[in-house]
Amino acid sequence: MKIPRWLLAIIILIIFLGFTGFFVEFFSEYRFLSSISSLALILTLAVVSIYAYYTYLLAKDAWTPSASFMLKQFEDDPYHFHFIIKNNSKVSLSCWCDLNIKVFNKEVSLGGFYGGQSSFDLQPYGIGLGHFNIRDILTKENFKLEDMKRIIKDSDVKEALYFDIEFWYYPIDNKELLVRNPNQPHYFDFSKDIIVTDF
Repeated sequence: MKIPRWLLAIIILIIFLGFTGFFVEFFSEYRFLSSISSLALILTLAVVSIYAYYTYLLAKDAWTPSASFMLKQFEDDPYHFHFIIKNNSKVSLSCWCDLNIKVFNKEVSLGGFYGGQSSFDLQPYGIGLGHFNIRDILTKENFKLEDMKRIIKDSDVKEALYFDIEFWYYPIDNKELLVRNPNQPHYFDFSKDIIVTDF
């Protein structure tokens, strides 16, 4: 963790005042300078207290269940997606997802994890990697990529293939602490072969 500039400045000032007070105590009769040494001690205690408080906050926060996901297209195939899940906490999590897929407003499900039927369990700070293919989604509705590229010219881009992704998780041993992330709507633009966030 990077030390904030204000904290670094205080630490340098404390060290300077501490050494100043130390040398003055031995080589000078100016007693007011010895008070500087006492002030440095007080400031040191203050900084240690601040540090301990923020350390406590970080440690406490790490035990709060937290997970996230990210979609990433394969470099060599824009219709194939990595589904990357990250556990950002110190607790083992059971992660769930439902892509809520619609092809021309008709619901389609891939089942399993992507249909909210099974979980992806992650160890503390673990990363999970799954994948899904748009071709598989289209096949369920008897479409091919070529069909979509042809049809898309006469249709609303968002209606062709829409995702309203639900993502939720909870500690493996405590379902009562379930956390639901806000839905993340996306659509696939077949004219550009990219997935677009619909916010």
